Amino acid sequence: MLLKKYDEAGCLINANLNEACSGGLKAFRGELIVVEGEMLDNSGRRKPPLKVLQQAAILADDSRLRFVSGMLDDVADVPVFLERYGKDMGSDTLVVIFVPNIDKPASLALGGTLVHLVSMDDGLPWPELMQLAGLEKADIKSLSPADKVQAVFKELTGFRPRNAVSVELASVAALNNGKRREIRGAV
Repeated sequence: MLLKKYDEAGCLINANLNEACSGGLKAFRGELIVVEGEMLDNSGRRKPPLKVLQQAAILADDSRLRFVSGMLDDVADVPVFLERYGKDMGSDTLVVIFVPNIDKPASLALGGTLVHLVSMDDGLPWPELMQLAGLEKADIKSLSPADKVQAVFKELTGFRPRNAVSVELASVAALNNGKRREIRGAV
Protein backbone atom coordinates (compact mmCIF):
# COMPACT_ATOMS: atom_id res chain seq x y z
CA MET A 1 0.00 0.00 0.00
CA LEU A 2 1.03 3.57 -0.62
CA LEU A 3 0.93 4.64 3.04
CA LYS A 4 3.14 1.68 3.95
CA LYS A 5 5.66 2.90 1.36
CA TYR A 6 5.54 6.40 2.87
CA ASP A 7 5.97 4.96 6.36
CA GLU A 8 8.97 2.86 5.34
CA ALA A 9 10.53 5.94 3.69
CA GLY A 10 10.09 7.86 6.96
CA CYS A 11 7.61 10.38 5.50
CA LEU A 12 4.91 9.76 8.15
CA ILE A 13 5.67 11.11 11.62
CA ASN A 14 3.78 11.74 14.85
CA ALA A 15 1.13 9.25 13.74
CA ASN A 16 -1.94 8.91 15.90
CA LEU A 17 -3.74 6.77 13.29
CA ASN A 18 -2.43 4.48 10.57
CA GLU A 19 -4.93 1.71 9.89
CA ALA A 20 -7.37 0.27 7.37
CA CYS A 21 -10.90 1.60 6.90
CA SER A 22 -13.91 -0.66 6.48
CA GLY A 23 -14.12 0.39 2.81
CA GLY A 24 -10.71 -0.99 1.82
CA LEU A 25 -8.79 2.30 2.00
CA LYS A 26 -6.10 3.01 4.55
CA ALA A 27 -6.28 6.09 6.79
CA PHE A 28 -3.50 8.13 8.38
CA ARG A 29 -3.58 11.05 10.79
CA GLY A 30 -0.41 12.73 11.96
CA GLU A 31 2.22 14.72 10.08
CA LEU A 32 3.56 14.21 6.56
CA ILE A 33 7.11 15.35 5.86
CA VAL A 34 7.32 17.83 2.98
CA VAL A 35 11.02 18.76 3.28
CA GLU A 36 13.34 16.49 5.23
CA GLY A 37 16.00 17.74 7.61
CA GLU A 38 19.72 17.48 6.86
CA MET A 39 21.48 14.15 7.17
CA LEU A 40 23.41 14.03 10.45
CA ASP A 41 25.66 11.07 9.76
CA ASN A 42 26.20 7.99 7.60
CA SER A 43 23.86 5.87 9.72
CA GLY A 44 20.83 7.64 8.21
CA ARG A 45 19.90 9.85 11.16
CA ARG A 46 18.43 13.22 10.19
CA LYS A 47 17.73 16.55 11.77
CA PRO A 48 14.02 17.33 12.29
CA PRO A 49 12.03 18.00 9.11
CA LEU A 50 12.13 21.54 7.74
CA LYS A 51 8.53 21.52 6.50
CA VAL A 52 5.59 19.25 7.31
CA LEU A 53 1.93 18.99 6.43
CA GLN A 54 0.66 19.43 9.97
CA GLN A 55 -2.29 17.53 11.39
CA ALA A 56 -2.68 15.63 8.15
CA ALA A 57 -5.68 13.42 7.42
CA ILE A 58 -5.00 11.06 4.52
CA LEU A 59 -6.82 8.24 2.75
CA ALA A 60 -5.02 6.05 0.23
CA ASP A 61 -5.53 2.85 -1.69
CA ASP A 62 -2.74 0.59 -2.95
CA SER A 63 -1.36 3.01 -5.53
CA ARG A 64 -2.71 6.50 -5.02
CA LEU A 65 -3.85 9.12 -2.56
CA ARG A 66 -7.61 9.57 -2.44
CA PHE A 67 -7.84 12.34 0.20
CA VAL A 68 -5.20 14.65 1.63
CA SER A 69 -5.79 17.42 4.12
CA GLY A 70 -3.68 19.31 6.61
CA MET A 71 -2.04 22.64 7.28
CA LEU A 72 1.07 24.24 5.82
CA ASP A 73 2.63 27.26 7.53
CA ASP A 74 3.12 29.12 4.25
CA VAL A 75 1.26 29.09 0.95
CA ALA A 76 4.68 29.14 -0.76
CA ASP A 77 5.16 25.54 0.50
CA VAL A 78 2.23 24.25 -1.59
CA PRO A 79 4.30 23.75 -4.79
CA VAL A 80 6.97 21.90 -2.79
CA PHE A 81 4.30 19.63 -1.27
CA LEU A 82 2.75 18.98 -4.70
CA GLU A 83 6.14 18.30 -6.28
CA ARG A 84 6.83 15.59 -3.72
CA TYR A 85 3.38 13.95 -3.48
CA GLY A 86 1.51 15.08 -6.61
CA LYS A 87 2.64 12.02 -8.60
CA ASP A 88 0.56 9.87 -6.24
CA MET A 89 -2.64 11.85 -6.82
CA GLY A 90 -5.32 11.14 -9.41
CA SER A 91 -8.24 12.99 -10.93
CA ASP A 92 -10.50 11.83 -8.09
CA THR A 93 -8.10 12.86 -5.30
CA LEU A 94 -9.50 15.50 -2.97
CA VAL A 95 -6.88 17.87 -1.57
CA VAL A 96 -7.77 20.51 1.06
CA ILE A 97 -4.83 22.43 2.48
CA PHE A 98 -5.25 25.04 5.19
CA VAL A 99 -2.82 27.97 5.13
CA PRO A 100 -2.75 31.00 7.43
CA ASN A 101 -1.35 33.52 4.97
CA ILE A 102 -3.97 33.87 2.22
CA ASP A 103 -6.90 36.26 2.19
CA LYS A 104 -9.45 34.10 0.40
CA PRO A 105 -9.77 30.50 -0.74
CA ALA A 106 -8.05 29.41 -3.93
CA SER A 107 -8.20 26.38 -6.21
CA LEU A 108 -5.56 25.12 -8.58
CA ALA A 109 -5.37 22.22 -10.98
CA LEU A 110 -2.44 19.81 -10.96
CA GLY A 111 -2.97 17.45 -13.84
CA GLY A 112 -6.48 16.25 -13.16
CA THR A 113 -6.33 16.89 -9.41
CA LEU A 114 -8.03 19.94 -7.93
CA VAL A 115 -6.17 21.37 -4.93
CA HIS A 116 -8.15 23.64 -2.62
CA LEU A 117 -6.39 26.16 -0.40
CA VAL A 118 -8.42 27.44 2.53
CA SER A 119 -7.44 30.32 4.81
CA MET A 120 -7.21 29.46 8.48
CA ASP A 121 -6.02 32.11 10.93
CA ASP A 122 -7.04 30.22 14.03
CA GLY A 123 -8.24 26.76 14.90
CA LEU A 124 -7.20 23.25 13.95
CA PRO A 125 -7.52 21.43 10.61
CA TRP A 126 -9.66 18.48 11.80
CA PRO A 127 -12.48 20.57 13.34
CA GLU A 128 -12.34 22.85 10.29
CA LEU A 129 -12.71 19.82 8.00
CA MET A 130 -15.64 18.59 10.07
CA GLN A 131 -17.27 22.00 9.71
CA LEU A 132 -16.65 22.09 5.94
CA ALA A 133 -18.19 18.61 5.70
CA GLY A 134 -21.20 19.69 7.76
CA LEU A 135 -20.60 16.98 10.35
CA GLU A 136 -20.92 17.10 14.12
CA LYS A 137 -18.95 14.89 16.52
CA ALA A 138 -22.15 12.99 17.28
CA ASP A 139 -22.55 12.13 13.57
CA ILE A 140 -19.36 10.05 13.54
CA LYS A 141 -19.06 9.10 17.20
CA SER A 142 -19.83 5.41 16.62
CA LEU A 143 -17.25 5.01 13.81
CA SER A 144 -13.71 3.73 14.16
CA PRO A 145 -10.98 6.40 13.89
CA ALA A 146 -10.12 5.31 10.34
CA ASP A 147 -13.78 5.32 9.29
CA LYS A 148 -14.14 8.86 10.68
CA VAL A 149 -11.56 10.05 8.13
CA GLN A 150 -13.44 8.17 5.42
CA ALA A 151 -16.77 9.71 6.50
CA VAL A 152 -15.34 13.23 6.28
CA PHE A 153 -13.94 12.43 2.83
CA LYS A 154 -17.32 11.14 1.62
CA GLU A 155 -19.10 14.27 2.84
CA LEU A 156 -16.50 16.50 1.17
CA THR A 157 -16.73 14.76 -2.22
CA GLY A 158 -17.45 17.51 -4.74
CA PHE A 159 -16.25 20.18 -2.28
CA ARG A 160 -15.49 23.61 -3.75
CA PRO A 161 -14.63 26.52 -1.43
CA ARG A 162 -16.96 29.50 -1.73
CA ASN A 163 -15.58 32.54 -3.55
CA ALA A 164 -12.38 30.67 -4.43
CA VAL A 165 -10.05 32.26 -6.94
CA SER A 166 -8.51 30.05 -9.60
CA VAL A 167 -4.70 30.17 -9.66
CA GLU A 168 -1.86 28.51 -11.51
CA LEU A 169 0.76 26.55 -9.59
CA ALA A 170 3.47 29.04 -10.58
CA SER A 171 1.56 31.95 -9.01
CA VAL A 172 0.50 30.31 -5.74
CA ALA A 173 3.23 32.07 -3.74
CA ALA A 174 1.82 35.45 -4.86
CA LEU A 175 -1.27 34.77 -2.69
CA ASN A 176 0.89 35.35 0.42
CA ASN A 177 -0.48 38.23 2.50
CA GLY A 178 2.36 38.21 5.04
CA LYS A 179 0.30 36.91 7.98
CA ARG A 180 1.85 34.46 10.41
CA ARG A 181 -0.07 31.98 12.52
CA GLU A 182 -0.04 32.92 16.18
CA ILE A 183 1.30 30.26 18.49
CA ARG A 184 -0.45 30.19 21.82
CA GLY A 185 -0.06 28.01 24.81
CA ALA A 186 0.96 27.91 28.42
CA VAL A 187 3.10 30.79 29.57
